[in-house]
This record gives sequence, structure tokens and C-alpha cells, in this order.
Amino acid sequence: MDNADLERQINRELRALPTPRAPRTLLPRIMAAVEESARRPWYSRAWLEWPMSMQLASAVLLIGVVAGGSVLMPQLRSASVQSDVADSARDVEVATTAARVLWRTLLAPVVPWAFALLTLMGAACVVFGTALNHLVFGRAFR
Repeated sequence: MDNADLERQINRELRALPTPRAPRTLLPRIMAAVEESARRPWYSRAWLEWPMSMQLASAVLLIGVVAGGSVLMPQLRSASVQSDVADSARDVEVATTAARVLWRTLLAPVVPWAFALLTLMGAACVVFGTALNHLVFGRAFR
């Protein structure tokens, strides 16, 4: 028996099986979940299910927060930036120096070896996948 005949026979057998039936407890559980969802308070539901007045109030509140933030943010930024420029520059210099030292001492010696290991692992995965394709499926990868 070749693969096509086997596939047709399996297809016939699967189609001959009866349609699976849902458990008898499924409908009562769904109905209970729907009722429980309907009894939840408005604020625990999705925003589109809120009462229209609450949707409008929350939208107005959100617009007010965004507008207030956009008005106050430049004032806060200008006050703190002028006093912290020197401190920020010093912090950036310390962070970049620390990163450079860590790279040179810890990571730079390991990166070529890690790259080589990852390359070998990738090649092994390709070889294993090709062999598995030939052995299990009996055909070449195309």
C-alpha cells in the first residue's frame, strides 16, 4: 500500500467516525457565565459597555489630564534641565566609561567564542532538521 492509498483510507475512516457531542454540562456553564457577566458592575466591564454618561465623563477627564500634562510638562522640564545639565553630563560620562570597561574586560574576550558556538548550534539544527525530514517524512526538504 503506497502513501496515497493509506491517506485515502485514513480519510475514509476519519469521516466515518461520529461527530463528537458537547458535554451535557457545557450549555448550563455557558449560560451561568453569561448571567454572571451581565450582573457585573458597569465599571468592571469593557469601556464600550459603560453607560454613555460615564464614557463621556471618562473621555473628558482623559482629555483634561492630557491637556494639563502638555501645558505643565514644558515648565517642569525647563526648570529641572537648567540645573541638572552638568550632573547629567557627569552621569553619562561615568556610565559610558563603566560600560566600556565592562565590555573590554568581560564581554570582548567571550563574544567570538559565543558567536562560533551559536554558529555551530545553528548548523547542527539545520543538519538535524534535514535528517529528520528524510527519515520521518521520506522526502527531501524543498
